[in-house]
Amino acid sequence: MKTVEITEDFDGYPTGKDERRFTAGERPELSNAYADLLIAKGLAREVTTTTEAAGAAKPKDDPA
Repeated sequence: MKTVEITEDFDGYPTGKDERRFTAGERPELSNAYADLLIAKGLAREVTTTTEAAGAAKPKDDPA
């Protein structure tokens, strides 16, 4: 699952059958495949959560 920020209003089908209205500024958590599709189409951008950012800042093999 990925959290994305919607960049413009549109209707989509995140489950493949149920229509949903997405609104600019909304930050839904979506399946990786659907989030990647929206990002590729320019309808959303990926949001890095604080937990992911903290984990990325320090390598796992770092003893400190």
